[in-house]
Amino acid sequence: MAPQQSENISGQVAQAHAEEFDINHNLVQSVQKQALKPQQQQQPRQRRTTQKATDVNERTRTVIRNCLNHLNTNLNVLVIGGSNAGKSSVINSMNMALDQKWRDCAKYYPGRNHVIDECVMFHNRGSGGKVVFWDTRGFEGIHEDEHAILILRYVLEGRIPPKCIPCVLLMSKEIIKKRYHRVADPHRRIDMVLYVSDFTQEPETRLMGLLAQAMNMSKIICVNNVPIISVVTKSDNLPEDEVAAKKKTSFDHYNLEYTRLEMELQSLSKRQQKIFDRSPKEDWPICKPKFVNNYRCELEPWNDEPLDPSAVHTCQDRDATFLAIWREIVSRTAACGGSNPRKRAFSSASASRPLSRCLPFRIDYMRLRSASF
Repeated sequence: MAPQQSENISGQVAQAHAEEFDINHNLVQSVQKQALKPQQQQQPRQRRTTQKATDVNERTRTVIRNCLNHLNTNLNVLVIGGSNAGKSSVINSMNMALDQKWRDCAKYYPGRNHVIDECVMFHNRGSGGKVVFWDTRGFEGIHEDEHAILILRYVLEGRIPPKCIPCVLLMSKEIIKKRYHRVADPHRRIDMVLYVSDFTQEPETRLMGLLAQAMNMSKIICVNNVPIISVVTKSDNLPEDEVAAKKKTSFDHYNLEYTRLEMELQSLSKRQQKIFDRSPKEDWPICKPKFVNNYRCELEPWNDEPLDPSAVHTCQDRDATFLAIWREIVSRTAACGGSNPRKRAFSSASASRPLSRCLPFRIDYMRLRSASF
């Protein structure tokens, strides 16, 4: 009996150990399940958030394209900024956000200065309308201020053809006025200024001052009131603390619209200046610069052509940022119908005739303005 009892006891102990192992394993599994439950709950939320962002971006693209399909003239956007600020990358990223595929619209030309390249972003072949981004380079290197202001003013007014910029730089101011003063091509007139700044560098205050003076000195009303969008690049290369400190201290110095408003205030009387200075800057009629994170494509080292465009993948957050810029461009420079094809949204608002009534794409335009997708 003793050997049988010992065998029974040893079997019970082994079974207890097995049961204990099973229990522990089950408990571990239950703990793992409890730990995985929040993660499993977060994954569907992230998927729903991503899907929602994708749907919103796709609806935004559809509305923007519907608005651009009614263009019957050129919508010109002047992209300007300091050297190596990322102007070409911003143009290519804007095209990437709209078309969802990489296309080298703005070419990278190292070593070339003082040029304006035409980048066609959208072409309505039915009516002939185009969205053209003019990629500028080298304007911050013009030494004489009056010479630079005159050239920038004539570029904004559409008087100087882009291919003639290298020749114009060699001319005196008198010859430039004599040759281009009577030239007027409304299809080259700038409808929007997209100013690009590098957040890792000091702001180009001189270039912004020259641009603001060129706008204020123009005798064409739509050039005086040309809409401005300021964007800031390369902020992801800085620590978050430095970015927050710059936003508090010198963020307004990266805003071209703020510079233009300051110059307009100088022309007012002292009483009007005091009234305006008393109001907080948050109430000023200007838009803050937008932070953008550009798409990047590796280039061939010998010809500066894209190495593998298919390797550039879309990002919903980036697309949302650039589509917001597209939305602002379309809503502030929408081409109106009627006898004057050059009539723009920012110059046609009136109390008796609301802006949306004269637009051929009224529904899409109002959805853009209200951001209801």
